[in-house]
Amino acid sequence: MLPPVAVVGCHGGCGSTTLARLLAPAAREVQRDQLHTGDDPLLLVARGTAYGMHWATRGVACAHQNIASGWLAAPPLLVLVADSTLREPQTVRARLRLVQDRVRAVVRVPYVPAWRDTDDPLSVPPTRPLTEALAALRSAVAVRTA
Repeated sequence: MLPPVAVVGCHGGCGSTTLARLLAPAAREVQRDQLHTGDDPLLLVARGTAYGMHWATRGVACAHQNIASGWLAAPPLLVLVADSTLREPQTVRARLRLVQDRVRAVVRVPYVPAWRDTDDPLSVPPTRPLTEALAALRSAVAVRTA
């Protein structure tokens, strides 16, 4: 069973609400200015775009400030949500290399085309890649909190 986790969207439209709903009931969504989650693992969610990684980098820096202040127990996990079937841009890969040592894990959530044409992403049967990404995320949280 997944321990309680805090899900934070690094920017609007990144998929943090959908991710929190997929991980329910263990996940709760918190705002970007509330990264003081104590012992609960922190999941920073961003789109796999240059804009998304810009905000993810800022989120990682804020999380580390909260670790230094004692408001956060451990580095965050970074969840990158794909915005297309194309490979991540070079800018994303470069920025990811800059923060990789400052996060506990990086989990990529694949692009789900059916989510674009539905009012409720959870009504769409999960694809195998999505199921595998969620399993990897649950595993990363469980291993890091054991």
